[in-house]
Amino acid sequence: MTKYLFAIILSITYLFSANAQTWELLNESPFRSHHSIGFALNGIGYSVTGSINEVPSSRFYSYDPATDIFTQEDDFPGPSRGFGIGDTWDGKAYIGFGTSQSNGPLNDLWVFDPDNNTWTELASCPCDARLHPAFIANQGKIFVGMGNGATGNMNDWWEYDMATDSWSQKPDFPDLPRHHPYQFAVGDYVYTGFGHGSNINGNLNIFDELYRYDPLTEVWDQMKTLPAEGRVAGTQFSYGGKGYVLSGDGSDHSVMPFGSFWEYDPLEDEWNGMPSHPGSSRWAPTSFVIDDYVYFMNGLSLSLVEDLNVYRFYLGEGDPPTSIEELKSDEVIISPNPADNNINIQLAESVSIIENLSLFNLSGQLILERTGLNNNSITLDIENIPTGAYYLKIESGDEVISQKIIKQ
Repeated sequence: MTKYLFAIILSITYLFSANAQTWELLNESPFRSHHSIGFALNGIGYSVTGSINEVPSSRFYSYDPATDIFTQEDDFPGPSRGFGIGDTWDGKAYIGFGTSQSNGPLNDLWVFDPDNNTWTELASCPCDARLHPAFIANQGKIFVGMGNGATGNMNDWWEYDMATDSWSQKPDFPDLPRHHPYQFAVGDYVYTGFGHGSNINGNLNIFDELYRYDPLTEVWDQMKTLPAEGRVAGTQFSYGGKGYVLSGDGSDHSVMPFGSFWEYDPLEDEWNGMPSHPGSSRWAPTSFVIDDYVYFMNGLSLSLVEDLNVYRFYLGEGDPPTSIEELKSDEVIISPNPADNNINIQLAESVSIIENLSLFNLSGQLILERTGLNNNSITLDIENIPTGAYYLKIESGDEVISQKIIKQ
């Protein structure tokens, strides 16, 4: 699979109060990869397989947060792979699927036991082999579905029973086939959605819907749609009874100019914006959660990145973290687009005012900036900038939107 990106690398830094939680840069990881599988067990983080120098890998690393040091472990014994997926349950990690250089798409399943540092192969899925499906471990089961393989995108749904080492097919995911969805489990339920469907009439078909699956009744329900652009190929996890989706590409399958981070509350069926990770978003990064911290690394932005960042969740001490919301598409009107001389930016009455405007080219250079504004309607003069594509960043209080514009 080849990844085409409009190259943008915008280092948009959001300022928080002195006590608010934000992201902190730690040690660099010892490798650059995308689609590595991250997990944490017994207070240690792990990263395994992935594409290194665009070659499927078997490398296996552990990370000790007490020392901020990575250690290379013995290689994963199964086929080298990229575009794989994994999750943890009951003190063990389960990984599988993806694609290998020699065998192509895979449908295998492996378990890692940290107590004796061993990998064991389990029963392979009787489903079609596939790349980057949904894969969620919960309540002694693993749920796998969607992804893409020899037949294209899929929407089938399978359950693996850890106790019997056996697979069974369940009701299909109820929406269009897709690959590289997001997924997490909270309580007895499994949640999945977003991802990339087949291109239709030139439309990339990147989704923003979320669905809940009940393993007991085998019923699917659609939940609240993400109040932002659709996205694909990020990372995800659950923590404290909530689900989280972190980074990825946006609705045009290009880098978003901010490190998008969203929290889903299943009790309220609501999405809440979280402080963005440093820099622009990343395609196929890696994450794992240890105690009250999420560790985030690698992936592809303008190029492969290797920095390790950590975010501490708010525990009720001091000020709560600042929430960075993405303005909804129906809350801002940008016209004309494309434009020759002037672009008009109009915010809906429900949004307060435009405070700052910034215009970046696709290389991340700041072209124009207007600060200290106090109006919900602004005209931006672009007559003297070169023709081409740009990203316009609009800030309104603690809300932000970044939208592509064209200068004719």
